[in-house]
Amino acid sequence: MKKIALLLFAVFMIQLHFTSATFAFWNDRLKPNQEMTGSLMSINGKYQLGFNVYNDLQLKNRSNTVLWSVNTNRAGHSLKLDFYSGKLVLLRGNGDPLWYSDNAAWSNIHYQGKPPVNLRGDLMIMQDDGNLVLYNTTDLNQGWYPVWASNTGGQ
Repeated sequence: MKKIALLLFAVFMIQLHFTSATFAFWNDRLKPNQEMTGSLMSINGKYQLGFNVYNDLQLKNRSNTVLWSVNTNRAGHSLKLDFYSGKLVLLRGNGDPLWYSDNAAWSNIHYQGKPPVNLRGDLMIMQDDGNLVLYNTTDLNQGWYPVWASNTGGQ
């Protein structure tokens, strides 16, 4: 009986370890209809997207330098990847939208006037190079492609 209990305990601990590691591994991304009220961190730990004490959304490097910010005048509450529009949406505490990612404008510049047809993002990643990128991952022919980014890579 003791051996079975010990074996079950060991299996539980191993499962807990892998569950924790998996959760930590995916703390760099946001999927449709997920809301971020805390922060996301790049896998390498060098970049963090989160809310400051004034509820402004900021992307910072390890030195705590702000690389990108949505200056919301202390009104931001959570960040959501909207399922229907495919845009990042910064929400107030009451759920009203405060800011949207402008996927069309960003893509028009990035793709030099020839953006992809589908500009709906379905995966946002806080990348190891410091760039916050919203991807479309649904086009099997084209593969993943960016539809919006903070343009902070390499900073």
